[in-house]
Amino acid sequence: MQYCGRHFSTPDIELIQSLIAEGLNRSHVSRAFCDKTGWRKPDGGLKEMSCRVVLLKMERDGHIILPPPERPA
Repeated sequence: MQYCGRHFSTPDIELIQSLIAEGLNRSHVSRAFCDKTGWRKPDGGLKEMSCRVVLLKMERDGHIILPPPERPA
């Protein structure tokens, strides 16, 4: 499946699910996923914000269940 210009494979989804199962919060899941998969911006920083958008879209599409936000809007 494709989100934010990146293809996400079944192992990618499984990695996200395992990070969530470890009890990480949303921001830690996005950081850990980017770090483990090498998803980086041209300047070398992690694509954390893009990853957070992807996580929300994946949850909306029924692929994952995110932990509740720490600071609800």
